[in-house]
This record gives sequence, structure tokens and C-alpha cells, in this order.
Amino acid sequence: MIKLKKRSVERDLLPTAFLLIFLVALSACAAGQAPVVERLDELTAVTYTHTRTPLILSPDTPLDRENERDYVQVGAIEVNRMGVLNYYLWLGISDIQHVESAGTQHDGFESIVLVLGDQKYSVDIRGWTQDAIGLSEPVYRKLFSTSVDAYYEVTLEHIRLLADVDNIKLLSTGSAPEEFVSWYRQTTAKEELGEFLRTVMQ
Repeated sequence: MIKLKKRSVERDLLPTAFLLIFLVALSACAAGQAPVVERLDELTAVTYTHTRTPLILSPDTPLDRENERDYVQVGAIEVNRMGVLNYYLWLGISDIQHVESAGTQHDGFESIVLVLGDQKYSVDIRGWTQDAIGLSEPVYRKLFSTSVDAYYEVTLEHIRLLADVDNIKLLSTGSAPEEFVSWYRQTTAKEELGEFLRTVMQ
């Protein structure tokens, strides 16, 4: 009985281990690089700024095997159109309850609720592809090839709270709403959000 339980726990830990190894590898690749990137999109002639490391939220602890691919990545983007500034959150949605195929609309993510500390903010989707915010190519790297992109217009205050508060939640809506939370200390992503704010507010 004890051996069977041990094997079960080890099997449950596998998705977590693989994900953490992946995240460590990404951090290693980014080591020595600037935490905030500013680029000119030569096709759309806009300048955009973003961090290298998005936050990762999950509807449950990764020890739940049934939710092993349910993740939402969250990254900040500033788009500068000749001095007109707009701020967006990118979501990389790897939610098997909602995601069907890339590029289509998904019940639950047309509108989301950000719970940042004791404040709630309802945010509507701007678009499912980067051209919705004036870019010609994706900004962030998704965890899975099947993950779906989504872009939401926000304010600098939303991004500041993402950087500052520890109890971050994201609520999907629609017929089967879910709650996504940050399930481990994401020091690099938080530090980069802070640097993002310092960069765009200069």
C-alpha cells in the first residue's frame, strides 16, 4: 500500500517538475539579457515594450493531474503609436476546458475579472491575435503550441497592482467560470513587471 501511494505522489509531481524545469530553462536563456524589451514593429511602425517573463496562473495546484495543462500566462505590453500610448495584458491560455483551436473565440475569456488584492476589475478582450493591438508578430512565448493568445486593454494601475500584490486571481466568465491563481513565488516575473513600470514611466 505504501509503495502504491508513493508511486502515485511521484506521478502527480511529474507535471510540476517538467513545468518548473521548463521555466528554469527559460530563465537561464534570459540570463544576462535586459528584463524589459523595446522593439519597433517595422511592418506596423509602432514601438512596443514588454517583459521577458510572463506570470503563470493555474486553476489549482499543479499536483492535480486532471488540471496539468490548465495554465494562463499573463504578460504586460505597452504599444506606442507616435506618442499615443496604450497598455495591454497578453494571456496565453492553455485551459483545456475552454480552448478548442487557435484563433477562435472561447467561452469564458471574452471577458475576464482581475482580482488584485482587494480590488476587482472587469476587462473585455481586445482581440485574439496580435494585430488587434497593432503588432505584426507575437510578443510572448507560449507554454504550449496549442495555447491561445488573447489581448486585453488595461491601465498602468492594473499593471502596477500585478507587480505589487501577492494575491493575484484571474476569473474567467461565461457558462463555466474558473478561478486562476498564482501557485508559486514568481520573483523574476514580478521584478520584470517592476522594471517595465520604471521603463514606461520615464
